[in-house]
Amino acid sequence: MKYLFGLILLVGLSGCSSEACDKNIISILNPNETSAKLLMDYAKIQVCKAKSTENSGFTTANDEQKLILIYDLYVKARSYSILNKIFFWLSIIAAFMVFIWPSLGVVLKNTLTEEWYKSAVVQTTITGIAALMFALYSQYKDKQTYTENLMRYTVFSEQPARELAQKVIEEIGKIDNGFSFQSVTEEKGKTP
Repeated sequence: MKYLFGLILLVGLSGCSSEACDKNIISILNPNETSAKLLMDYAKIQVCKAKSTENSGFTTANDEQKLILIYDLYVKARSYSILNKIFFWLSIIAAFMVFIWPSLGVVLKNTLTEEWYKSAVVQTTITGIAALMFALYSQYKDKQTYTENLMRYTVFSEQPARELAQKVIEEIGKIDNGFSFQSVTEEKGKTP
């Protein structure tokens, strides 16, 4: 089991090879990347620096575990970032349709013989789809931001990796919990 963990750790740290260690802080600064990418690159550089200066070229298990923890958060933040971008653009398109749809009835009244496009049901459906896209965008943006903040905490923390892992596992559980109507109704039932 130890060997399997060691092999997985080596594969996970393969991005920290000599060419990755040639990078410096200035080279990773790019305003067109997510905060998660910046933090991941920074963590790699820190482990590479530790590898080149400490213990005759070896990193400590704590450094490696912390990097794996940060990488795990990076994967999650990147996934949320992708979903966030998808739902952002879908919500922009849906918002445009909410504004343009009533005008289509006026503009296309002579070309379309069907009356369905003027129906209140269709307009309400388009508005509902737009609201759903905005809600999903907001949900994934919040999750991305929460995960990036957890990455910041992990990157700059002086705590050992084992202690950080417990906090990260707890916080990831909160992030992955999702939305529950039961939690909303329980909150309303409580008296201050």
